[in-house]
Amino acid sequence: MTTDEPTPDLIEQLGSVYILPSELGTEISSRDFDNGTAAIGTGPWRYGGWTPNERLTLTAHEDYWGDAPAYSDVVIRYIPNDAGRVAALIAGDVDVIDAVPAGDVPAIESRSAVQIVAETTGRLIYLALDSDREDSPFVSAPEGGNPLQDVRVRQALSLMLDRQMISDRIMNGTATPTGQLVPEGFVGWTDQVPVPQADPEAARALLAEAGYPDGFTITLHGPNNRYQNDAQILQAVSQLFARAGLTSTVEAMPSNIFFDRASQQDFSAFLGGFGTTTGSAIRGLQQVIATNDPEAGTGGFNRTRFSDPEFDALVARAAQSFDEAERDDLLAQATVRAFTEQQAIIPLHFEQQIWALREGLTYDARPIERTLAQDIRPAE
Repeated sequence: MTTDEPTPDLIEQLGSVYILPSELGTEISSRDFDNGTAAIGTGPWRYGGWTPNERLTLTAHEDYWGDAPAYSDVVIRYIPNDAGRVAALIAGDVDVIDAVPAGDVPAIESRSAVQIVAETTGRLIYLALDSDREDSPFVSAPEGGNPLQDVRVRQALSLMLDRQMISDRIMNGTATPTGQLVPEGFVGWTDQVPVPQADPEAARALLAEAGYPDGFTITLHGPNNRYQNDAQILQAVSQLFARAGLTSTVEAMPSNIFFDRASQQDFSAFLGGFGTTTGSAIRGLQQVIATNDPEAGTGGFNRTRFSDPEFDALVARAAQSFDEAERDDLLAQATVRAFTEQQAIIPLHFEQQIWALREGLTYDARPIERTLAQDIRPAE
């Protein structure tokens, strides 16, 4: 395999490419996956059967190359309703549930026969700001123009936010506050960008310095059914903005409508999310913050069209460096540039993935947004 340019993370990228053997032919339909004809792989489980929107059955793969599965078969049920999943676990109808609502954690923990397992994921929840246009549709100031173009205003908005309060009160403690793209332990995390602490007075001083001593008016947009407590987070952010002197309102909507409008740049400030699945910040920095450039393949999720050539150059060099120390240094510089010097977006927190298990089981949680049957085992 030959790449067009140096690609140190080629192996990680190949991990997201799904390959089918040629003997299956080229005409593979979703029906072939539904009935197991095209189910392949080297994992610990074999396809048992699937009833769409109801259940998937797996059987142990006796010739698996790794540790043998703990169970001979697994049934994965689809219960989309949050309350329904919790009720099924408490009633003993299922052994493990995922995507536990943060608000249900205390009640579940109070039951002696059930336990909670939580893990910080690479799913960043952030506030995106329209810093590109002279006139932005949902922000206005007496002086005219778009206040979000001034980096001091963007920094002030970040200082208005009490991330720990949002985690404690809105997320029931099931969110990890942050000021950067990836959590500690991921490639690209740096201790040079600590979690910003709320400082409304400093925020007001920055607004005054930028020429907005009396604040301005802003509307926050976001989905109401995509991220954990997304609509409540928007309301909390809006209230914190109001306390610091802004006139702030919220408009939340179903995710299918929201993402279409966000891609058309209909908003001035909105709640977004990005999940890092490779363990490295590079792809997120390239897609969320780098200049939108379809030919270069960057900025695909940069819906505010933020652009900074210095940042772009740092990330481009990091992405092509085979020297780990050099790469880490370049990523640290890029992270400082994006989140401290330019405040390209305002990171809020990382979502935690939450599971609940019946007594007698353990789950080896990973920082990915998936539930893997091979990680569930009897407690020792």
